[in-house]
Formats: sequence, structure tokens, C-alpha cells
Amino acid sequence: MLRILAAVMLLLPVNLQPVRASRQDAGAKSSLTVKMKDATLSSVFAEVERTSRYAFIYTDDVRPLLDRRVSVSVRSATIDELLSAVLKGTELTGRVRESQVIISKAPARKNAAVTPPLPAANSGREIVLQGTVISSADNKPIVGVSVYVEGTTVGATSDINGNYTLKVPAGTKHVTFAFLGYDTKKIAVADVELFKLVTLIEASNVMDDVVVVAFGTQKKESLVGAVQVVRPSTLKVTSSNLSTSFAGKIAGVISTQSSGEPGADGANFWIRGISTFGANKSPLLILDGVEIVSEMLNNIPPEAIESFSILRDATATALYGSRGANGVMIITTKNGRQSEKMAINVRLESGISMPTRVQDIADGVTYMENYNEALRTRTPAGETYVQHFSDEKITGTRNRLNPYVYPDNDWYSMLFKDFTVNENMNLNVRGGGKVVDYFLNASIFNENGILKKPAESKFNTNINSQKYLFQANVGAQLTRTTRVSLKMNTQLLFWHRPVEEVKDLFYYTMRANPVAFPAIYPKGSVEDLDDPIFGNAPSWDGGSTDINPYALLSRGYGQRHTQYITTTFSVDQDLDFVTKGLKVRGMVSFYNKTYAATYRSFSPYYYEMTDYTDNGDGTFDYNLQSIGTPGSSYLGTSTGRNGYREISLQGQIEYSRTFGKHDVNALFVYHQKEKVDNQPANDEYKVLPYREQGLAGRFTYGYDSRYLMEFNFGYNGSENFISGRRFGFFPSIAGAWVVSGEPFWEGIRSKVNLLKIRASYGLSGNDYLADSSNNIVRFPYLTTVNMNKALYVWFSPNFVKQTGHEIKTVGNPLATWEESTKLNVGLELGLFDALTLNVDVYKENRTGIFMQRRSLPSTMGLSGVTPYGNLGEVENRGVDVSLEYNKAFNKDLLVSVRGTFTYAHNEVKARDEAKYLPNKYNSVLGKPVNSVYGLVADGLFASQEEIDNSPRQTFMPDYLPGDIKYRDLNGDGVIDANDRTSLGYPTVPEILYGFGASVNYKRWDFSFFFQGTARVSLRMYDMHPFRDNQYSGFNMTQYVADDHWSEADPNPNAAYPRLDYRYNANNTQTSSFWIKNGSYLRLKSVELGFTYKSLRAYLAGTNLFIISPFKYWDPEMGSGNGLKYPLQRVVKLGLQYNF
Repeated sequence: MLRILAAVMLLLPVNLQPVRASRQDAGAKSSLTVKMKDATLSSVFAEVERTSRYAFIYTDDVRPLLDRRVSVSVRSATIDELLSAVLKGTELTGRVRESQVIISKAPARKNAAVTPPLPAANSGREIVLQGTVISSADNKPIVGVSVYVEGTTVGATSDINGNYTLKVPAGTKHVTFAFLGYDTKKIAVADVELFKLVTLIEASNVMDDVVVVAFGTQKKESLVGAVQVVRPSTLKVTSSNLSTSFAGKIAGVISTQSSGEPGADGANFWIRGISTFGANKSPLLILDGVEIVSEMLNNIPPEAIESFSILRDATATALYGSRGANGVMIITTKNGRQSEKMAINVRLESGISMPTRVQDIADGVTYMENYNEALRTRTPAGETYVQHFSDEKITGTRNRLNPYVYPDNDWYSMLFKDFTVNENMNLNVRGGGKVVDYFLNASIFNENGILKKPAESKFNTNINSQKYLFQANVGAQLTRTTRVSLKMNTQLLFWHRPVEEVKDLFYYTMRANPVAFPAIYPKGSVEDLDDPIFGNAPSWDGGSTDINPYALLSRGYGQRHTQYITTTFSVDQDLDFVTKGLKVRGMVSFYNKTYAATYRSFSPYYYEMTDYTDNGDGTFDYNLQSIGTPGSSYLGTSTGRNGYREISLQGQIEYSRTFGKHDVNALFVYHQKEKVDNQPANDEYKVLPYREQGLAGRFTYGYDSRYLMEFNFGYNGSENFISGRRFGFFPSIAGAWVVSGEPFWEGIRSKVNLLKIRASYGLSGNDYLADSSNNIVRFPYLTTVNMNKALYVWFSPNFVKQTGHEIKTVGNPLATWEESTKLNVGLELGLFDALTLNVDVYKENRTGIFMQRRSLPSTMGLSGVTPYGNLGEVENRGVDVSLEYNKAFNKDLLVSVRGTFTYAHNEVKARDEAKYLPNKYNSVLGKPVNSVYGLVADGLFASQEEIDNSPRQTFMPDYLPGDIKYRDLNGDGVIDANDRTSLGYPTVPEILYGFGASVNYKRWDFSFFFQGTARVSLRMYDMHPFRDNQYSGFNMTQYVADDHWSEADPNPNAAYPRLDYRYNANNTQTSSFWIKNGSYLRLKSVELGFTYKSLRAYLAGTNLFIISPFKYWDPEMGSGNGLKYPLQRVVKLGLQYNF
């Protein structure tokens, strides 16, 4: 049955050809009745479209001629008869192909009849043109494209493979390509090479000629702001999270991915880096006019995206006022389109996923030998060294004797698999007619983790992330001037996982002792107990039990359900009947998030071995005793839930008109939004709705498409500020000069087809405020008082503890907007109609950054309750570069090369520091926001003599050769906190770049992309062996065992200092010794595909290899110990079918 279905699907496009042919025959006989007086040609064509199946296609140069007024009265006429009536005496001619009516200019000939069209004079040899027509959306062939010479009967139609052959009469200057749903294209006959591969742009695709900007669109040629347009096809990755594709592919976006955990592997990203140390660093995200969160952005499939714009400078973001300081990402999903047939696209993928790097943990023997070494070499002179792990235990473990007596737990192998398998599918449908159009998309993702299911567990303890994503867009043309549309995005996210935090399980692979006890004892070792018998022992710190990762993985599961819904209803009204170029738009949107979680778990049965008996026959009897909290097979339950909803209203009026060489556009917008918690806490601030309100406007002027000017403003109100300070005004101004449009450029335009210089300057704002725990702070101008604070006072006859008043935060009535002043200068260069270069240089100054005062002395009595104020300042500067090259060498070979480079460097200019610091190098001023502060390490002490002749280090009294030596920055002979300064580069990359290429040859396609970072540091911490500052009994990583300073090998360049069985306060200081170069270059993606008719099969890979000076874990995971869910290397096989 499946084979038959597949065969039918493959043959479907072929079988449709005769159907279209029969419709053409029927179309010629269709009868039309039209009676209109003194109407424009465009009105007549619109009436015919409304009452028949015909659709009219014409080029931009024909559009002005359609304002000519005619009177027509025909009854039961054919389409040819109607064209003869309405086009008689005009400069136009009509051509009918199936249900398409192509209107073009008639050939210049005196008294020539327009209908029927006459062939061009054939005064010489014909030219034969051959080639292939493809779609800009997916580079797939388009069947049924009309290829013709305007004003003649010369024409052809592309076949099922998009191929055409056209005999062109001598003297022909242009050939036209037209197809319903695509922009009509003209090509000069002199450019013979261009006919080999012709790309048609979807009529509704705003990405190629029009750019989505704040509250509307602008023509790409008239754009003056720094807007980066991203093709949705470049965002396709093997992960289900869209943001994992940003790194290196979008100029101006800094992106890092720190986890590969299914359902939680989204990247962190910032537009032009980080410009503030305040709470709000993330860009504003807009989906179809609705503000969304990054998790929702991650779940938008690329197939559903029509356009993706990154607004970077003040001109682009000023209209968003208080929300646009960190840049804006605008995602517009696809609309339906008028087409002869429904377009259906199906994609199926399946692949395997595995870690890019796994950090090796030492085995039990290595651990015990190194612990003994640490104990021996740290035993003070005069004291007797007592071996902690006996030779008998080490030998028994090495020889793999009884694993319950001599355990050697490889916790990583017990908890995690080498790889896992994932699947996903996507289906979309697109089509429509003259009145109603539609786009529907459905995606399903099933992603699994690399956690194992213990044989003793009754539950699935692996991660399973399932996503069900739906997009439904419907538009209706109510009248010739009124259009309504409804867009709905629904995301259903289901996440199954172990009840224990997954990141903790990875950490436990080193944190848990490998030789203290077996992970589990044989079933039946405890009489009358059918449940798993997990091993354990008292912790080294005196606790009743220690950590058994295997038991923690087995003990239960959690399920999280998250649902996002956005709905947007809009009405667009063309007001040409009032004045040409005037239109209004109204929009109401609803956003809702709901979250619910359930966790089920039991208490493991922990047992310790007190003795054992060797029965001599290969069997053993174990004496076990229960320790710790008594075990239970009863499943306890805990739950959690939250969510919120938003409703937004927006109205706008726009005027756009061209007067000769003068292009004028004006836009005015009103918007408001209210946010309400679905389950507010018992807190007055949580119950009150969050509200914002504002106005925005834009005015643009262009002269002859050469001199461009734009003014924008945002006027926003915020509830966070006191009356009189609630509204902020954020203007911007920009201009551009299209040098290549000047007459003097004519001689080199064929080589340098574009040169545009643009500049912008303006303001944007921020009113978002949060505390150090990222909890939202509201109304900072109010002093908050706890009216029921428990006091340490007892009195009254019953000796009752009293309550009273407590100030929680002192209000600041002067608190106001955080402002961002942005300057941008850009260059756009196009060469040979194939190479495009965009360069933007920018500088941003963020002032009035919200923060609590830090410089007030504690004697004021305001510790912990200091007011918020506009106290901080950060300067951010950098450059964004994008380069793209596209060349069709012939109809069989198409090459595309692309690259981006982003540099973003920030410096703190003010942060309420104490006025007089003891040392200038202690200051954060002039340093990047994400700098690491610590001691400067000068390697390892080589001898006791060197220690004696060096400044005294105060962190512990008995440091030895092989311990870290620090630099005395202030020269006082003492190493302490006064010697701390900034170290290395910031932990967020300052440079991010990417480059790649794609090649299409006949039916084959191949692409690759490299991505890298530079000027970034990571700090190693919480990776020290044996213990931390609170607990002991840890294992160690293999690289520490392999490369540490020892008395047997006193390597001054060792990766790790002398081992210590204690918490070594000297060696664990934050210092340059632990600051590593986090730069890397990775092969981000590779894909090879083959297309047969409408079916494409492909093999793709992600994160296949990485080059980096840092070797211990994947450097993109950033600072820490690398013991968390690793980034994933993915290889997948996919099938895509279009019909």
C-alpha cells in the first residue's frame, strides 16, 4: 500500500499537465459579462477577476497605464473579445495563457491594432533561447511559466522540469517571464547568459524586494536604516531550536549555545553584543506583530517564515521606543497566495545525535593513587603519612575482583548513552484564490536525550522532548479595498525528564566517589525486599549518606507541559477613494502562555556493606544494613504551574505617494498592551496588570531613488515611573546617498551595480527593571514596606514574638528612562550583479542604566534596601559585515558564497563606584561588561626558596612548591583582594564570524558552513579534584590526573598545580591561571542533496568537528567545569517532497 501511495505521489505532478491543458481549452470558451462606465482599466480587470477564474499579470512599467478610463459593455463574451474591447486605442496588448491574462505594452507601430497582437518583423536569423526557471524560495523548477515576447504571438511554456525553449525573432530586445504568484521578470536578449537560469521571486515574498521594518515594510532600494535581512532557508538546522542557527549567519548578532539538552538547547543571542549591565539585555522579538519570548522564537519552523529582519540602529528601532534599545527581531510568517493549484510541501527527517566532546573522568584506581599522592605530598614534615586507600583495595580494584567489595563505578557510562535517535516532520499547504488565500503549517519534533534507563527503574528516565507546532494564516479580500487576515500560532511543548536535574547528573559523574560503594547490590541481598538495593556509605563530611547518581537517576520522573498561543486579527483598508496612497490598518492580538509540571519520585533504599562471606564456590553473602532516610516505593507527587496572557491593540495610518521623482511616505501608529498573570502570587504587585502605551511615527522622503531621508520617533508611556516622568520621546534621523544612481555612474554600472552610503543617529529607551535574582522590580519610585515583619522581640504576658514594619526598598521618585544613543554609518556595495557587500560601523552610548546604589556606606543603615537609580553607563562600538556572492554559470551550475563578521566591544563608563579606589586597576570602569576579575598568576612556584623570596600570599598559610604564584600589583608585599583586576577577554565573544558556500549542479546540491568566535575567555571553576569548600570525597577528571605538578614530575607548565586532599584556598582563587582562550572554529553544517522531479533526498550534519586551543570540553559551553549536557553532533537523513 505504501509503495502504491509513493508511486502515485511521484506521478502526481506529471498527471496534472493534461488537466491544465483542458482548463486552457475551457477557458477560451468561458463567457464574461461586464458593464462598466468611465472606469479605470485596473477596475475592469479587478471586476473580471472577481467574477471569473482569470488573473491579470503585468509588469511595473505597465501599472501607470492602467489608470486610463474606459467604458465597456459586453455580454457572454470570451476573454479575447473583452480584451479587444477594453484595450482598443491603448498602448497595451493582452495575451491569454490558461487562466493567466498577461498585459504588456504593445509594439511601437503606427495605427497598429492592439488585438490580436502581430508578430515582430522577421528580418533576420532567429535566436533560440533555452534555460530553466526556478523559484527564489527553494530553487525548485517552476512548471507552466509563460515565456514570451511582449506584443507578439511568440511564446513558450516551461515544462515539468522548469525547462523552456523559445525562438526569438531578430530585433527583439526583451523576453518576459510570467507566472501566477510570482513577480513578472524581463530579461534583455543581449544578456544571453541570464536565460540559462531564471529565478522568479514570489509575489508575496517581501524578502527580495521589500524589507520588513517597524510597523510596516520598505523597499530595499530606499532603506536607510541598518536592517539585516535573513533568508529563512539559511536558518534550517538539525536542532528544533531556531536560535541555534544564528551564530555566524546573521551579521550583527552575537550568539552562543551552552547546552545540547533536548528542549533546552536554545542559544543566547544579542544584537550587536551587550550594551548594558542592567537587567534587560535581550532584543525585542516580534512575531506577526505580537511580542514573544525567545522560547517561542526557537519553536518557529523555517518553512513557516516569510521574512526575518534584524533591526540594529536607532532608525530601525526608534519606533519601538522603550522596547527597542537592544535591537529588534521581526519575524513574519507566510501568507497564502493566489495560485492555480495548492502547493504542498512535506519534509521528513531522522538522525542520530551524540556529544561533540565528552570529558573523561578518572577510573577508581587512578583516583585512589592520586588521592594518596595528594595526602602524602601535603603531609607536613615531622608528621607521619598514613595511606588513605590501602594497597589491598587498589590492587583488588585494579584486578577487577568482586565489584561489590572493590567497586569501581564509571558513573558516566552507567548514566549516559553514546548516541540517541531523533525524528521530525513538517507539512505545509499554501494557496488561495481571488477572495481567500491561506497558509497552513504543522511541525512535529520528537527528540530524545542520551540518558539511560536503569534496568532497575520502573520509569523512562531519559529526556524526551516533543513539540507540536501549528501556524494557520488566512486572508480574505472583502472588497477591492478591504482585506482582513487572521494569523494563529500554536506551540504545544511536552518535556519528559528524570526528576533529578540533568545538569546535576552530569556533575555527579565527577562529584560522586567511584570506589566508596557499588551503585547497586544484587537483588535478594536483603531479605523480603523486592525493590532495588542501592549502595551507599556515610559521606566523608559526616552525612548519613553520600551521592549515588545511579539511584538519583532511577528514583523518578518529571513531565512539563508548556503551551504558547498567539492570535492576530488585522484589517487593512485602502483609502485611495479619499486620496491616492492613503491606507489604514487596525490590529488586535492575543498572547497566552500556560505551564504545568508534575514530578513523581520515591525514596531509594540505601544499604551499606558491613561485611561479606566468600562461599568458595564463586558466590558471596553480603551483610548489608540500611542507612540514611528509610526507603519507600511510594511515589510522592509535586506540581507546579504558571503563565500569563497579553492583549494588544494597534492602529496605524499610512500615506505613500510618488510625485514624479519624489517619493513620500508617512506613518503614524498608536499601540497599547496589557499583561496579566494567569496565576498571580499573593502579592499586590503581581495582581496588578502590567501596562504600556505609546505612539510612533515615521516620515521618509526620496528623490529620484538617489537621495533618501528618514525621520522616526517613538513616544512611550511606562507605569514604572512617577507621574511627570512616565513618557519618553525617542527620535531618530537618517539619510542615504545612492551613488550608483547618479548619471556619472553610468559608465561603470555594469561592474559596480550598487554603491549606497547611509548614516543614522537617534535614541531608544528601556524601562525594564529586575533585581540581582532577575525578579521583575516594579514602581521603583515607591518605597516598599513589609507591614508584618517578624522581629526578634518577645514580650507580653505570654512572651509572644512581635511583628513590625520593615523597609524593603527605598523609593526613588527621580527614576526615569534608560536611554541609548546610537550612531551608525553604513556602506552597501554591489559588483557585477553577483557580489554584495554590506558594512556597518556603529557606536552606542547607554546612559541611565538601572541599578541599586553600591557606594553608600553601611553606616547609613540602608544595606540591602538602597534605592534604584539611573546610575550606570556603557559604551558599545563595533562593526557588522556581510558578504554574498551568487553566480549562475549555466542552467546546470549555480554557486553561492556567503560570509559574515561581527565585532562588538563594550566598556563600562559608570557604575556607582566609590569615588576613591585604592588602586585604579580595581575599577570596573573602562572594562567590558562580562569581564572576569581575579588575580594575575605567574605560573607555579618552583621551589621553597622562590616562595620565601616572593610576596606573602594570604589565602592559606602552608602553600608549597607546585602551588600557584600570584603577582603583587600594588607592590605592598602582600597578595590579597587588593591585587585583583580584570583578566583576559569577556566571557561573551567580541568577534563572531561565519563563512560557507553552496553549489547546485544539475540534480545535486552541496553546502557547508563554518562558524567561529574570537576575543572570548572562559573561566574554569568547580572542577578541582577531591573536594570543594564545603564537601569532600570527589573524584577527579582525567586531564588533572594526566597533567598536574608533582614531586616526581615538577613541570612548571603543568595544566594543574600540586594536588591537595583539602580545599586549597590558594589554588582555587579566581585567577588568570584558570582563564582560558575560548575561541574556536567549527564546521557548523554540511549538507548533500539529490533531487528527482519533486522529491529531494539529503544527508546533513551539524557540529561535525571543532578546532580550538581549549581541549577539555566544547568551548562554546563556556565557563564552569564542562560537566553539563554537552553540545550535540548530529547526522540526519531527510526527504522533501513538493507537489
